[in-house]
Amino acid sequence: MTPPIPPALSSSGTTTPGVTVPATPAEAVCGPEHALYAFDVLAAHFEGRKPVPPPFANAKDKFALFVTWNTVRGGRKPSLRGCIGNFTPMRLDKGLAEYALVAALEDHRFTAIRAAELPSLSVGVSLLTPFTPVATPLSWTPGVHGIHITFPHPSTGRSLNATYLPDVIPEQGWTREEAVKSLIAKAGYRGAVEVGDAVWESIRMKVYEGVKAKASYDEYTAWAKGVGGGVGGPLADAVDNKGHASASPWS
Repeated sequence: MTPPIPPALSSSGTTTPGVTVPATPAEAVCGPEHALYAFDVLAAHFEGRKPVPPPFANAKDKFALFVTWNTVRGGRKPSLRGCIGNFTPMRLDKGLAEYALVAALEDHRFTAIRAAELPSLSVGVSLLTPFTPVATPLSWTPGVHGIHITFPHPSTGRSLNATYLPDVIPEQGWTREEAVKSLIAKAGYRGAVEVGDAVWESIRMKVYEGVKAKASYDEYTAWAKGVGGGVGGPLADAVDNKGHASASPWS
């Protein structure tokens, strides 16, 4: 039997319990303004000011969300700098304001992002549907679903879990099997695992979908100069005509 698939965040108007899905195109549900706002929240933190008001119409809608910060240098592949979110639906205005900072400053896999790093960063905002259980660890579609696994450690019995957002698997070029094995390691189990063995059969898999918007630092500074108010003042003064930060506010 084909496992149930959660609805996409799209213009279908399909709703999912606990999540507000407006009957608008996906880019309106999560568009550039959401990512630009996340960037401004972090910039405002370093500048000691309040961020601009949320520049998107669905600020009061509730979604599970993740914020991802990447370092981008010289045309090389972006490298992860921080990624944290919440699978409990939150109002977007409050959720993005919180997790833009949490992902930047409190991801314990990395040191906290410093103000001087802003020009080398990009940010991604992902809005997600709730989890849907599936029959097996391979009952999902790369490029469509994010995956979340839970399984007991075979020696200690301690519950292990981990997740990959929907865009991670196609970015890495993994097969479904490769993605699940990588996720097992991410959850904290370092032993060998093969399809059908005891560890594999103990996995409980859930999937979800999402839409994502991204913004680079250059896109943020271009947007910031036109916003006015707080970000159009101190930030505009801190950026030269090439979009580079001066030393004074972020040193």
